[in-house]
Amino acid sequence: MRFRVPSLAAVAVAVAGCAGPSPAPVEASIGGLVVRVEPSPARLVVRTADGDVLLDGAPGGAGGDVYPPPYVGFAARATRGLYEMQSGSFKIEEIKEQPWQGVTEFADLAAGDDEIEFSLRGDGGADLGRARIAGTGAGQLVLSWSAPPDLNRSAVTFACDPAEHFLGFGGQSFDVDHRGQTVPLWVQEDGITKHTDDSYDRGIWFLVGGRHSTHTPMPMYVSSRGYALLVDTPYRSIFEMCSERADWVRVEVWDRELRMYLFAGATPAESIDKLTAHVGRPEIPPPVAFAPWLDAIFGEDNVRRVAAALRSADVAASVIWTEDWRGANDTGLGYELEEDWEVDRELYPNFEDLADELHAAGFLFFIYHNSFLDSTVPVYDEAVAGGYTIRDDAGGPYLFNGVKQNPTTLLDLSNPDAVAWAKGKYRDSLALGADGYMADFGEWLPVDAVLASGDDALARHNLYPVDWARLNRELFDELSAADGRDRLFFVRSAYVGSQPLVSVVWAGDQQTDFSIGDGMPSVIPIGIGLGVTGFPYYGHDIAGYMSELTAPVTRELWFRWVTLGALSPVMRTHHGRDARANWNWESDAESTAHLRRWSKFHIRLYPYLRAMAQQARDVGTPLFRPLAIDYPDFDPGWTRTDQFMLGDRLLVAPVVEQGATSREVELPPGTFYTLSGQPVSGTVIADVPVDDIFVAVPAGAVLVLLPDEIDTLVGAQDASVVTLADVGDDRELWLYPGGTSQLVEANGLRYEWDAGSLAGPATRATYNGDDVAIAGDAVDVVGPGTLVFDDGAATLTISGGAPDRAVRVRLRGFVAP
Repeated sequence: MRFRVPSLAAVAVAVAGCAGPSPAPVEASIGGLVVRVEPSPARLVVRTADGDVLLDGAPGGAGGDVYPPPYVGFAARATRGLYEMQSGSFKIEEIKEQPWQGVTEFADLAAGDDEIEFSLRGDGGADLGRARIAGTGAGQLVLSWSAPPDLNRSAVTFACDPAEHFLGFGGQSFDVDHRGQTVPLWVQEDGITKHTDDSYDRGIWFLVGGRHSTHTPMPMYVSSRGYALLVDTPYRSIFEMCSERADWVRVEVWDRELRMYLFAGATPAESIDKLTAHVGRPEIPPPVAFAPWLDAIFGEDNVRRVAAALRSADVAASVIWTEDWRGANDTGLGYELEEDWEVDRELYPNFEDLADELHAAGFLFFIYHNSFLDSTVPVYDEAVAGGYTIRDDAGGPYLFNGVKQNPTTLLDLSNPDAVAWAKGKYRDSLALGADGYMADFGEWLPVDAVLASGDDALARHNLYPVDWARLNRELFDELSAADGRDRLFFVRSAYVGSQPLVSVVWAGDQQTDFSIGDGMPSVIPIGIGLGVTGFPYYGHDIAGYMSELTAPVTRELWFRWVTLGALSPVMRTHHGRDARANWNWESDAESTAHLRRWSKFHIRLYPYLRAMAQQARDVGTPLFRPLAIDYPDFDPGWTRTDQFMLGDRLLVAPVVEQGATSREVELPPGTFYTLSGQPVSGTVIADVPVDDIFVAVPAGAVLVLLPDEIDTLVGAQDASVVTLADVGDDRELWLYPGGTSQLVEANGLRYEWDAGSLAGPATRATYNGDDVAIAGDAVDVVGPGTLVFDDGAATLTISGGAPDRAVRVRLRGFVAP
């Protein structure tokens, strides 16, 4: 029931005056959820209106020893953290000086319209602050607790359901379901290779990553119990997911302020809808985001040669991206980039002409930037003179060993003048003819730096990636408003608040191998974790980047990773650190053919991917996602680290084990079909040659593709290059037996497929009442209309588009019994 009172103060007096050993519990409807606050022992329970328990708080109790923490509903304490930063990695230790103070009772309860307030008391009535629970929307609420100023840690504990699963926490490279894991969240380098836990007993700790080291930590998750949870804090947080104690989830924030949002959803998709609406969703990126991007380096002559070779080989691509535009050198560690912010006129003497040539051939031209200021390059002196760097206690630039082991500092993103200056520098680079760039790094802000804003760098560290994304977002929006051109930047670091600012995020610098945790297998959990926490447009370096501690890219790895890249929202190659030794698309003729095949397939998926992007914009459902979103009752969909959905109908299961030519695939209930039309169901062992990947669609699916001749999704002056504008509304549709489905493109083109009773090969087809020929598995039709097979056994309705649009329809999986 809804508990209404004339004022909070009146209720506080009334509750405090109740007779008996302790005040009666207060139960109220908040955000459409039922919140029960039990004063003594202190306990908080949140249910749906139907009575399903979402959060079952631990009972109140006294604090514990300095360590381990107490498993009571609420606890707080004061302590100190030590942070050591090297190479963007952080060793974080805690000086456990004082014990936790557990909350034993809630007092001064006051319930009003859509809210409850109460005080928290510890042993002997110690004041542990005040909390408020308030509705933030339908099925949504926020718990805000402020502990006293002399405390700087806060924690809440609630029960685990025995079968509960937890997705999320951003770019996590080992796990999809985090049950059984203790997850510390802090923006930092991933590391080169990964340890299986988070201890610092891992060799050179600042080079080797911990299990949960990540550029993109997100203090949020989606539970199979029917809710999503977000802890909104700029500080470090630790989530014990039924790990230290199998019966409890414990959330610890390294601050006295704890703000926790709860989003109830009958399905994971509904929970994600509410969660992403709260944190913000990105705008849909331009079409080029969904076309293949190919890297090219080693100077303008080679970039020009690569672009021509791609077109000659009929490889589909819409971007050439060039990291070494500002200089690079071969070293004992590989091909290392220079840290200047200006074009290298020795490698790229005619950068502007090169950009024009790429544009004429149907490529956008992407380059590279970061926010480091290396003391050995001219831009450093300009930044120091302007006061644009982070500073040390003495007022000079805060210096650390940078990526080239030179004394280096960072752009101070809290300084508006520094932001404006950097925007000008990046704007100048785009004015040369570039169309976008990798906005790299963002993890290295030292916690003891002095910022122009006066803010505590400890409180801004996790937010530096947000500020970095905001700078680039503002710049690109300003340029677009001025000239209307499509541009795009992509990032690897993020935190809460990055979601609406970032177009594309990539997985970071994986090892060039099949290792779990930091090789090819890791990009699947990373993409799933990012997707459910609000980053729908995801890609990864095809074949990885780092070859330190491992071998250069092999032919097998490259073949496998190309197929995975083709079935990701963003398909992008990378030359890798060991660029001259890594296998690539020009290494042999079969590799060129392999890239041609899968680049074509990826670019042809554009109508489908763009439709899924609209879904992401409207309801937050990511393109790269766990099976649990579409099949919430399918338990492996919550746990598999080697299967995912690309959109709502492509189930992808790549081979991620070296030497394997087959793999187990677990399918949700019902019949699925491989892309070629082979029916599969249940758990299968699929044969997957090195040049292929397992992809299946549910029965009754319709898949919408561009025609096979497409080369690029951007304009071109070269008439031999087939652009998106050239193909117009022409499409190819793949139809599968056994059900119904539809797809609506972003431009309103609609396809409705009902497979009906058609099971074997169709023998007759009519389009708008006229007979049309069936050639093998294909039917060609023109314009909008209704295609009927075998006198009504199955129907396809094509709506919208030009009256002369050409549509090829292919029947997949309709075979004779």
